[in-house]
Amino acid sequence: MNNNNVYDLVIIGSGPGGYISAIRASQLGLRTAIIEKYKKLGGTCLNVGCIPSKSLLDSSKYFSLAKNHYYSHGIFFEKLFFDFQKMMNRKNEIIKNMNNGIQFLMKKNKIDLYEGIASFKTKNILSISRKERKSLQKKQEIQFKYCIISTGSKPLCLPNLNFKNKIISSTEALSLKEIPHKIIIIGGGIIGLELGSIFNRLGSKIIIIEGQDQIISNMDYSLSQGIKKILEKSSIQIETSLVITNILEEKEENNQKISIYTKNKNDKKIKFTGDYCLLSIGRKPYTKNLELENIGIKKDKRGFILVNRSLQSNVKNIYAIGDVIGGKMLAHKAEEEGLYVVEHIVGQKPNKLNYNLIPSIIYTYPEVASVGYTENQIQKEKIEYNVGTCPMKILGRAHTSGCIEGFLKMISNKKTDEILGVHIIGDNAENIIMEASVAMEFRSSSEDIYRICHPHPTFSESFKEAALLCFENRSLHM
Repeated sequence: MNNNNVYDLVIIGSGPGGYISAIRASQLGLRTAIIEKYKKLGGTCLNVGCIPSKSLLDSSKYFSLAKNHYYSHGIFFEKLFFDFQKMMNRKNEIIKNMNNGIQFLMKKNKIDLYEGIASFKTKNILSISRKERKSLQKKQEIQFKYCIISTGSKPLCLPNLNFKNKIISSTEALSLKEIPHKIIIIGGGIIGLELGSIFNRLGSKIIIIEGQDQIISNMDYSLSQGIKKILEKSSIQIETSLVITNILEEKEENNQKISIYTKNKNDKKIKFTGDYCLLSIGRKPYTKNLELENIGIKKDKRGFILVNRSLQSNVKNIYAIGDVIGGKMLAHKAEEEGLYVVEHIVGQKPNKLNYNLIPSIIYTYPEVASVGYTENQIQKEKIEYNVGTCPMKILGRAHTSGCIEGFLKMISNKKTDEILGVHIIGDNAENIIMEASVAMEFRSSSEDIYRICHPHPTFSESFKEAALLCFENRSLHM
């Protein structure tokens, strides 16, 4: 084999986990290549996930604030309107610029790029195919010492359904040409709440259907209850504890509609009709065409690649990271796993990943953020604990910003005072949560946080207030 096609490390997939791994590998002296099936780098997160959704969330938030809140600042508009196509163009331009940025980083770090579909021939040889017309043409083979599988995930669909016409996933929702009159969202998780917020602000009637008895059911119960009230005040309809019995495209007044048939706990049948049904019921690992069976890589029943604590598959020179191994399907989780693997390969001793301290954020308005144990998890562990909850409305910064909704909830160990979990609804929660993450990484106590000077006026003062409530059951402003 040509020496130009022999690598220390080959990474399959150029999402956040993949391209960050490649950069770190190059920095540490490994000859590195990335194989990406699409023409654009960045994976789901950049192209059809995190970045486009946050772009539209920001655009729609500014419009909503201008329409509903700026008058309180003395700001008025004679004819307020939005240009949806311009919002979409802005989103596409951001994606393009970031695509170019990743391309630049690959060139800067001397990382070779291969466009095509990777499949394992042996545990040290990958075959790369490219689509030509309707068939896959074998183009070349490359050899490697180590490989990281970072192929991500795809949206889950309900049995016997496909994403087409009126049934869409987040991918199609982020590329709609116009604002629908009504969208039925199945799934009250992060994606459902964020996409529901975008289209609600721009005029769509949003109905969220959740099978569990609460939305964002994997987060602390207080967050579920709090954000539900806030979203309902913005006219989003949220229905929980419903079972989907059927989804059909039907004609209604000469227009093609989508009907969702459900039943509640009492077997009462409820029908919802809209212009689109957006399925946000989770994601599945994407390993199509990898031909893992050729080298005997093991997967679980749901298709996730099985790895050990060092993120090695059962084939020891093959690692896997990110969505394809399950757990929290978050870009920053994939990044940290990728960094860990590369440093493990070169013989460094990176810290074991603490998955409990990976923060989750929902970019509604106000935002939702969480890290550590939920109160329910602590109760199941039978740990004695204290809770300190600071409502945002006691903060001067909340009043000046115009967003007084939400709270910061801190949970600490009653015996040791160590902080076990922090859960936030509030403006700027995406940044406040990092103080909690750092504190918990260093096993800080609530007293530690209370003793630290926090700047005024800021939203971070909620962290200090909640800490004092945990530590002494006192508050400075309540």
